[in-house]
Amino acid sequence: MIKKIFSNIKNFFLIIKNINQINKAKPKFIFYSENKSYLKYAYLLIELISKKFPGEIYYVSSDIEDKVVNLDVKNVFIGKGVLMQYFFLSVKGKNMFLTLTDLDNSIVKKNKYIENYIYFFHAAVSSTKIYTETAFDNYDQILCNGDYHIKEIRKREEIANLKEKKLIKSGYFYFDYLEQKINKNDSCDEILVAPSWNKAKKNFINEHFETIIDKAIKEGFKIRFRPHPENLKRSMNILNHFKEKFKGDNFIFDNEAENLTALEKSKCLITDTSGIAIEYLLLMKRPILYFEDLDKIHNIQFDKFKDLETMDSKVKSKFGYKFDKNQIDNLKEKINFAISDFKDKDKSIVDFIEENFYNYNKTIDYFDKEILKNL
Repeated sequence: MIKKIFSNIKNFFLIIKNINQINKAKPKFIFYSENKSYLKYAYLLIELISKKFPGEIYYVSSDIEDKVVNLDVKNVFIGKGVLMQYFFLSVKGKNMFLTLTDLDNSIVKKNKYIENYIYFFHAAVSSTKIYTETAFDNYDQILCNGDYHIKEIRKREEIANLKEKKLIKSGYFYFDYLEQKINKNDSCDEILVAPSWNKAKKNFINEHFETIIDKAIKEGFKIRFRPHPENLKRSMNILNHFKEKFKGDNFIFDNEAENLTALEKSKCLITDTSGIAIEYLLLMKRPILYFEDLDKIHNIQFDKFKDLETMDSKVKSKFGYKFDKNQIDNLKEKINFAISDFKDKDKSIVDFIEENFYNYNKTIDYFDKEILKNL
């Protein structure tokens, strides 16, 4: 017990020392990550900047297992709670990159020692519906995936009478990361089930989810269940129940930080409103079944954006297959129809990407030539 107390005290002062070293260095680039599942969204950016500015990147995380390896990057673990607050209140540097929303409206505060707070997206969804109304208000710059983000954020600024941010037409870095890493082979025999997380009491994992998994396994499908990171933090009791109930060869509980295996091995995705749907459909070019009984609206002012169709809705209406609780008994037919009907949609998907997203497969080239020099 005493040994553990001394170890905790030692770690506390080591983290303070590391934070103070960052402040002394005042680096050009700081990336903050909540946990290791977010590294993949920043990796291409970090890789590029580390080559252009060796030794000038600090990768700061609240997860001790979250580290950048094989690049000229300084990893710093800061933990959570008081130490995390101290870091954000005192940190000094030029550009801080985050994929964390509601900057300055939560435990994560801005300070006068950082010149640019820069947001990059960890989903291809719209900014108007599944994020709070203030989610992006306090950023200086936002790396936007497509025109839809520009229109949404400018409208928010107009509604709330906010100062205009610098909106950069970068594209979605994670698309390009997946294109580099993914193996699009034909040996896929699983159904990927990936729920979203909802602030409302009703979440997919506790509304008909168990019935859907049970039905799919009994119909002979191999299920890979990939929980949302927020469910891993908040709902482990029910997740452990699923692991115990469905354990066997036809059920895989996948909580890996990377989702490459999940994408590669699945022939179809079942979700409610998860952002993974857009990445899965556009990159893997495979069908999605949307469970329609739940919606996810975290923006209490969403009605003010009804004239802007969300990217989530565009993808679902153009390419998705829908089912509800009354159709669970017909799940096998729904899955087989979606797989069969989805063939030969490659060209329409390519056209959709071209129309809606910036710099597909060229995000890093664009960032290098047009943005990095100004940072």
